[in-house]
Amino acid sequence: MPIIPSSMKTVDIHLNPKIGADWGFRGKQRLVATPECNGTYYLVGALHTSTGTVKYVGSDSKSSALFIKLMELLRQRYRKAKTITLIVDNYIIHKSKKVQAWLSKNRKFTLLFQPVYSPWVNKIEKLGMHFMKR
Repeated sequence: MPIIPSSMKTVDIHLNPKIGADWGFRGKQRLVATPECNGTYYLVGALHTSTGTVKYVGSDSKSSALFIKLMELLRQRYRKAKTITLIVDNYIIHKSKKVQAWLSKNRKFTLLFQPVYSPWVNKIEKLGMHFMKR
């Protein structure tokens, strides 16, 4: 069975439009369209480094549960793989007690922590930067 190396990335998608300098007629205030609720939607995904496919999940909150949800998806998708190796940054949700407990029950997963302040090590960072620019 293959080893499936994946790079992992968390992306924050802000639902409010960016507001910046604009012109208008004196005494007239411009209307800015905003969504019904203010907030952020969070995506977490894994890039299969051999095939280039991305698997992701989303949630209204960024927590260990979201990361576990991604690993559950990967476990289902790659049922036949003996091991799944995830390259992750040092964000707290990757090291939480909930994640450690989940990993202890799911031995097929291995987390490799990239060095601090070195996003170029993780191939999926380029995809995350694409979201950040929008």
